[in-house]
Amino acid sequence: MSIKTIKAEIAEVQGRLWRNRQYLAHTQKQLALIYRATPATGHRSRAQLRALQAALARDSRHLAALNQALQAAIDRQANPQIQEILTRRYLNDQPFTEIAAAMGYDLRWVYRLHARGLADEKKPG
Repeated sequence: MSIKTIKAEIAEVQGRLWRNRQYLAHTQKQLALIYRATPATGHRSRAQLRALQAALARDSRHLAALNQALQAAIDRQANPQIQEILTRRYLNDQPFTEIAAAMGYDLRWVYRLHARGLADEKKPG
């Protein structure tokens, strides 16, 4: 998987985790309100909570694996300058302007090194 593909999937999983956490909190509040309701309603809510908790655990494991894959893809870069740019961009979520300023490079040079790093990962080797 390419660095950009991994990063896009990380963003997707993070969004799913956030939504599921929000839904879990809402469901827990609803369960507290209906705890005195019929046993069937309480059972459905508890089953829904278990399903949400399982989805959160699964997505958390998947996110950890994606982060490891992203780090490994960046670490495979031979050029330490490109490694730093990719780390700052994809792990630290820094914009290119901040990366250029922090590294003392011209913005266009950062773009070129970034593109070179993404192109290098696609080469068989």
